[in-house]
Amino acid sequence: MNLSPLPLAVFVVDATGSITSWNRACEKLAGYTAADIRNQTLERLIAFDDAGAAGAIPVAARADAESTGHLLCSNGNRLPIRVTIAPQSFDPDQPGSFSVIVIPRTGIVPPRYSLIQDLPVADIIEGLPCVFYVIDQSGHLLLWNHQLEEALEMSSEELPTSNVKFFFDEKERPAIVQKILDAFDHGSSSHEAELIGKHGRRTTFLFHCARTSLGSLPCVFGTGLDIDARKRTEQGLRVRERAIYSSVNAIVITCCEGGDNKIEYVNPAFEQMTGYTLGEIKGRNPRFMRIEGCDVQEHKRVHDALRRKESVRSVLRNRRKNGDIFWNDLRIDPVSNIDGEVTHFVAVINDITEARHYERRLHHLAHHDPLTGLANRTLLQDQLKEAIEFALHNGVLGALAFLDLDNFKHINDSLGHEAGDAVLQEIAQRLRANMRENDTVARVGGDEFVLVIQDQPSLEHVADLVERIRRSVRDPIEVAGKEIVPGTSIGVALFPVDGDNVDRIMRAADAAMYHAKTLGKNNCQFYSDELNQIVHQHLMLEASLSRAIRNGEMMLGYQPKVDLRSGKVVGAEALVRWRHPEHGMISPDEFIPVAEETGLIVPLGEWVLAEACGALKAMQALGIHDFVISVNLSARQLRQRQFARHLAEVLERHQVDPRMLELEVTESQLMDRPAEAMEALAELKALGVRLSIDDFGTGYSSLSHLQKFPVDFIKIDRSFLGGGVHDGHAVITRAIIALGHSLKMKVIAEGVETREQLAFLRHHHCDQMQGYYFSGALTQDKLQEMVSNDDRLTT
Repeated sequence: MNLSPLPLAVFVVDATGSITSWNRACEKLAGYTAADIRNQTLERLIAFDDAGAAGAIPVAARADAESTGHLLCSNGNRLPIRVTIAPQSFDPDQPGSFSVIVIPRTGIVPPRYSLIQDLPVADIIEGLPCVFYVIDQSGHLLLWNHQLEEALEMSSEELPTSNVKFFFDEKERPAIVQKILDAFDHGSSSHEAELIGKHGRRTTFLFHCARTSLGSLPCVFGTGLDIDARKRTEQGLRVRERAIYSSVNAIVITCCEGGDNKIEYVNPAFEQMTGYTLGEIKGRNPRFMRIEGCDVQEHKRVHDALRRKESVRSVLRNRRKNGDIFWNDLRIDPVSNIDGEVTHFVAVINDITEARHYERRLHHLAHHDPLTGLANRTLLQDQLKEAIEFALHNGVLGALAFLDLDNFKHINDSLGHEAGDAVLQEIAQRLRANMRENDTVARVGGDEFVLVIQDQPSLEHVADLVERIRRSVRDPIEVAGKEIVPGTSIGVALFPVDGDNVDRIMRAADAAMYHAKTLGKNNCQFYSDELNQIVHQHLMLEASLSRAIRNGEMMLGYQPKVDLRSGKVVGAEALVRWRHPEHGMISPDEFIPVAEETGLIVPLGEWVLAEACGALKAMQALGIHDFVISVNLSARQLRQRQFARHLAEVLERHQVDPRMLELEVTESQLMDRPAEAMEALAELKALGVRLSIDDFGTGYSSLSHLQKFPVDFIKIDRSFLGGGVHDGHAVITRAIIALGHSLKMKVIAEGVETREQLAFLRHHHCDQMQGYYFSGALTQDKLQEMVSNDDRLTT
């Protein structure tokens, strides 16, 4: 119900303008009694401003329009009024009576008490946006509105019989009773409390009580405003405020009035991160922590975003109170008021100093060799590219030198890997000492170093520098009490003379280094037309190898494997040979590296597997079912996604028992990417084939990885049997045998050539052997004949 703040006088008139009824406000407004108004006409009481000489305008003509005039009061006063006339019937064909609503225009209103007498109090109480109640001194309700019934989930019949204190939680009742008594004693009281409905619903109200009386009966009346939503909002605000306070990220709230952003609040994380307390910096702009001249573009970008009242994220550096510099990941967002105007900004700061340092360390590791600290292959290629571009642009000479340490494997084998690492670190220091700051020294392999030499005046200068480096490397190194005299083979290519891009220059330097090694090592060779011919021959070999695989020029030999306890031939290793139509038999040492480098090792490996399975099928046809042929796997084959599935198809096609096939992988292949290798070996093992580690002891195996690989055999590299069994190799060989057995693996020694080696292996319980002492590689026919005849190792 809407109540006008002005007195609302209403007359009811008929079509002729005669007054038929009126309300009491009419009497009070005009000062007439009911007898004075009865039988009067509208024109007698109201002088309309638009009434002219033509006479009064009919009431019907004024309907649905607003007029102005004066109310002719009993005391002779003319009260300016606004008049609205409306038909009491909405049917235009049935003219009847009209309502005439009169509202004063001057603001002059009758006394307040006279208006209150006309107010519909019951309607007002029921229409209140709150609960209303009257309570007697016994604590029972005398009067209430329907809002209270809804809050308590009770009917009007139930309410008078209940004491009001039972509408609240038991622990709050004493306080509620006291508040009601305070209203009786002191005239008023206020409090917040939860009303509990009959069915358990709880609603928080803000109650205001005041003392009054009904006749001679003292009582308290009051209102209760539902503040449940407000309480939830307040609770949410408290939770969010606590979250901000407890956040591990630093939070800053600034006010952006007056074109500046002044700090209003910082949480404890900010104080801990920066060293500044809120009391020290409140009212200051956060830019006081910036480092002048640092991250200028980022600061400008942040400033522009704040000026546009937009969100922004940035990574920049600030200074703590103690002067330390820290990196922070900063996110700033605007906060708008209810009118959509941005009044504040909230900044969340995450200290990423450690992450930045870690990122830099990772970047360094990604571009540098962890052992020597030199550039790695990735950084080398970037530096070489820049050096070549500089040489081309400025017309100067540069050089790329490949260094390969001579006989480094022997240092590792004889003195151990720690000694080898010490040698590499010393060589790295010597190379750095001989190079300028803007030149690059890189380590790209186990014992391979590369030098990028920029801006040289002549070839002679390059030659002098390289020779000085060679002599420096040649100086003795003392490791573990022993003197080592390393040597190096150096290949040098000039740019842009020998090539104008990274790939050509690296190929040229590599070819020159290879040529240096073939000439007897410990020397330096420059790239030349002769070396270019060598590279050409390498490319021709690559093309011939591709043709040889297609044309059936490859052949397999089978070197028998012997059980050292029984002397029985229990298996053989498949060894590929190339029978060239022009150059005769080509050693695997010549074409296998080419196959690995070009990717031809994949089709070559597929051919070897198919041939080996064919040989096993022939063995099965002879009734031989406990014979195993081993095949070497290349790193490329092992990393093929569908290799296990393809192998299963080959075994199925040849009807070969998977247990008769053994796959050999080198130790270096496994440790290059151990996680991938483990997954690949697991797939192969699931097929039922046997697995062995070839060249064991020559790599850098992690025992924690080794014991997880599903391997059946480990093969002792032939280098540990060379030169007799009375030197340091014997210790390594015995250790490998013991290690293999402790890991539930069998051990096989390859390259056995003497009776002394055989006796040593038998004495230390090695399981199998292969080598020229028993037999070299045989054709398939010869192998079948040997196994069928049960030829055995006798001594």
